[in-house]
Amino acid sequence: MNKKYIKYSSGAGVLPEKNRAWPLYGSGLECLGKGGKPVEQTLGEPATGELLIRHDAIGLCFTDAKEIKFGDQHPRLIGRKLATNPIIPGHEASMTVVAVGNALKNQYKIGDRFVIQPDIWYKGKSIPYSFGMDGAYRQYGILGEEILNGDEGSYLIPVPRGMTYAGAALTEPWACVEASYHASYRTEVKKNGNLWIFGNRSSRSGYHFEKILNNNWKPNRVVITEVPSDFGGKLKKLSEELNFSLEEMNWDRILHSDDTFNDIIILDGDTNEINQASAKLANGGILVIAREKPLSRPVQMDIGRIHYDHIVYVGTTGRNLDEGYQGTIIRSEIKPNGKALVMGAGGPMGRMHLQRAIESSGKPSFIFVTDIDDHRLQDLVYSFQPLIDKNRITLEVGNPVSESRKYDEIVKKVMSSGGFDDIEVMVTNIDAIVETSKYIAERGSMNLFAGLKRGTMASLDAWLIYGPRQARIIGHSGSNLSDQVMIVDRFKRGELEPHRSMAALCGMNQILKGVRAMMNSVFPGKIIVYPMVPDFPLTGLSELRTVLPEVYEKLENGRAWTREAEALFLEMMLPENES
Repeated sequence: MNKKYIKYSSGAGVLPEKNRAWPLYGSGLECLGKGGKPVEQTLGEPATGELLIRHDAIGLCFTDAKEIKFGDQHPRLIGRKLATNPIIPGHEASMTVVAVGNALKNQYKIGDRFVIQPDIWYKGKSIPYSFGMDGAYRQYGILGEEILNGDEGSYLIPVPRGMTYAGAALTEPWACVEASYHASYRTEVKKNGNLWIFGNRSSRSGYHFEKILNNNWKPNRVVITEVPSDFGGKLKKLSEELNFSLEEMNWDRILHSDDTFNDIIILDGDTNEINQASAKLANGGILVIAREKPLSRPVQMDIGRIHYDHIVYVGTTGRNLDEGYQGTIIRSEIKPNGKALVMGAGGPMGRMHLQRAIESSGKPSFIFVTDIDDHRLQDLVYSFQPLIDKNRITLEVGNPVSESRKYDEIVKKVMSSGGFDDIEVMVTNIDAIVETSKYIAERGSMNLFAGLKRGTMASLDAWLIYGPRQARIIGHSGSNLSDQVMIVDRFKRGELEPHRSMAALCGMNQILKGVRAMMNSVFPGKIIVYPMVPDFPLTGLSELRTVLPEVYEKLENGRAWTREAEALFLEMMLPENES
């Protein structure tokens, strides 16, 4: 039984002469492949320091969609003429070694299984899998020095035999989710950085600090603008003691300069001053609002930069500036036994955030999931109810459009007990984000996971941040090697099942249909491609009941992919001669 699958899993067998692939020749779906089909390329042999790998499963991602949509106008492909020098997309990949170069035979063997961390750096240069080199929309690939001995070592992560090919491919998007819960922020001014402190005629006297700027945390340069005289005197004395540059500069000169600052401390500034100053914040920068009372108007915050550039707003009502940095430590991990809200939970990434919350050791006691698609919300309940019951979590679902009364009642109930400790944002609707920010509990956190463009401005009440509530709005993008290793380790410990994020599957020749379905959000979860299965129609897991009833019987509760389902699917659908 499963003889074909067992042979396939070993990586052994006769390799084909041809390799099917989906190169991208321009901008748009019509430029993926040739005539809506994959192309056949000659399958080469690995050189002495290379591996030949087989792609076993590919996850389709919106990063792929953007690459295909924009083609050589994509920021990472500028200057590359895809018509004559195409690129193969795809970066969520599970792979098996099928041939080993002579110099690597003591390190690798046929049948070794890996996932790849696509953010590859080699000799200081970024060469991502699918942008800097061909990616996963192909059956086979040759991996060389850049991947096997990159700047962080090998970008291949071994995976255990018990992990499905689909689950392994999904460790990459799962790593992005995991990384967002491990984001860290400074609690002092940036060492050797640039600091700007400015005030105005209304600034209070008596400002001071001890912990955020000292001999251990010393900037290179401090610029001051209209700071109170007593504070200016303290800074001058400190600059002489610690030997950092201190200079006075007027407001207009700074705003019209090319200067950016790692830290900006605003002493009793108004809304206009905060809005203008924030444009001078460097990547990874911290803006501190020190102000006793609420502002008269909301502040315009670039939430795209919060997501991509790791900037953050903090503050205090007092005059001890240490409190602005250290009074409320920024928390990116979900609060144990707290109340969590997942906005836009019905999509692939929202489902991952929900699953992580349920399966985490420090899980919340209450989760409210929202989406504007009733079908997706219903599917969430069906899919995750067993996990919810197992982990004894209270789950509520709500559609703010079609079930506005129910939604409002749940929010009102949560707000009566203090609000949400964690709000995970998968939506790009600015009005919804602004409104929901009001629901953050004291010392709670809103995590902007959705990919909002830089320059996306939101009118947010800064009093939530620097006032007594001390809420924090943070964001994160991407992942690194250690994040993906962590996902594999969590699977090994039985803490996470990445394959639960899968919602549909297809064969190699159906990638185009899969990408189109992803772009149109046809399925609530991830679409998995099995490249070594030439033809299998794009099919939701629940549709397997009629398409492949034998495989459907192997699903968990008729909804979740399993190792047994995958083994039987491949046994039935792999061609006889595929290895």
